[in-house]
Amino acid sequence: MKLIYLAVDGRATIENTKLRTRQMEMPDGYHPVTNDSVWQDAKRLRDSIMVIIQGVRGPYGATMEVEDVSSVLYEIDVIERAFKNQSVSRIWQRAFARFGEWLLKYGILLGFAVLALSMVANQLLMGGM
Repeated sequence: MKLIYLAVDGRATIENTKLRTRQMEMPDGYHPVTNDSVWQDAKRLRDSIMVIIQGVRGPYGATMEVEDVSSVLYEIDVIERAFKNQSVSRIWQRAFARFGEWLLKYGILLGFAVLALSMVANQLLMGGM
């Protein structure tokens, strides 16, 4: 899913994420994930999109915001009574997941390149002895 965060000063932050929670943490606070705020193309070939605007509680297109927020508050109350933690998609968790994906994608190749360069440098500098 592509998560688009529109700030008041005109910046747009786009990140790829997998949503498994009912709330998203953004720089301005928590936003509920509603069923009607996830946009998909008709054939579902592309990633789905969710647009969050800074200072607006529900994501763009959330027409059931009042019902969804009340259900999220009810879930929070039930989770608290069960002595469990809320499931919130935090900013640092998503950044850590993106770093892990980058590391899997490019880290192995980068590691081999560094290993090869160090071996070549070792042969050039120490090989004549």
